[in-house]
Amino acid sequence: MKTPEMNSLLIVNPTSGPVENPGLIDDLTELLQAQGIQAEICTTTPDENGERLAANAAKAGISLVIVAGGDGTIEAVARGLVYTETALGIIPLGTRNNIAASLNIPNDLAQAIQIVKEGKRDRFDMGKANNHYFMEVVGVGLEATLFPCGDKVKEGIKKNYLAALKSIFAGIRTFLQFRPHRLVLRFDGRRIRRLRTLQINICNSSRYGVEFALAPEAKMNDGKLDIVYIDNPSKWDHLRHFFTAMRGEQLPHKRLKTYRASTIEVRSYPPLEVHADGECLGTTPVVVEVIPQALWICVPAPERSENSPTKAVSV
Repeated sequence: MKTPEMNSLLIVNPTSGPVENPGLIDDLTELLQAQGIQAEICTTTPDENGERLAANAAKAGISLVIVAGGDGTIEAVARGLVYTETALGIIPLGTRNNIAASLNIPNDLAQAIQIVKEGKRDRFDMGKANNHYFMEVVGVGLEATLFPCGDKVKEGIKKNYLAALKSIFAGIRTFLQFRPHRLVLRFDGRRIRRLRTLQINICNSSRYGVEFALAPEAKMNDGKLDIVYIDNPSKWDHLRHFFTAMRGEQLPHKRLKTYRASTIEVRSYPPLEVHADGECLGTTPVVVEVIPQALWICVPAPERSENSPTKAVSV
């Protein structure tokens, strides 16, 4: 019989996922104990997204914080563990589970918990946009402008279908009225790119949002961020780009640009909206940088987590 591993904290978002599970905590406790892990349990609330719980656990010397939730909860807990020696274990419970997919962590609860126990603990990068840490992506331009409409749609679906429908039409109107803007990018304090585009994505992970794979070759442990945009695109180019990304592919477009850098400065004329992992950060200018090896994460053994060679241009 396995000896239970103490010094662990389980942070659960009980509202994660498309279907409510009243017995979730009991199920997780049983699966953890089957792997010899005995953890104190905390749940997130509207006022506590898990970041403070994780930070306090690290300060108290907890060696392992396990998060059971969707991407938003995982990101919040990760922010609380940046620059600490506390490892993050991930049990994906969300609708999309993009972070788990980027790390090759399966959605099956038992398998994910087995990785927490028997996988390896390795260091991974975080991104930082101005003073906000992120795991997945920063978006500048159209996408960030549309995020408030998306949030209202999700809220309306739960409470008011008419409000959701109005938000959908507002999003369509915003999309049709949005025009390419002039931007200036500076990579690693040296190389400058001047362009016109609808939006730029700066990716730490390979997936985000509605299972978009805008940077399918991005890795979370290479000390770089992947920059993706289409130079002077039409609206049709933009839609094709995103529908292709939803299939896990990249649009074979001659004006699709991909670069790799550690620090990216973005300026635009006029200022454009900025989001990081779906959280609005205001407008440009913005400085986005990678924080190498910022976080310990429990991931599958090497033979299960090999990535294909990278192709983006380093700058």
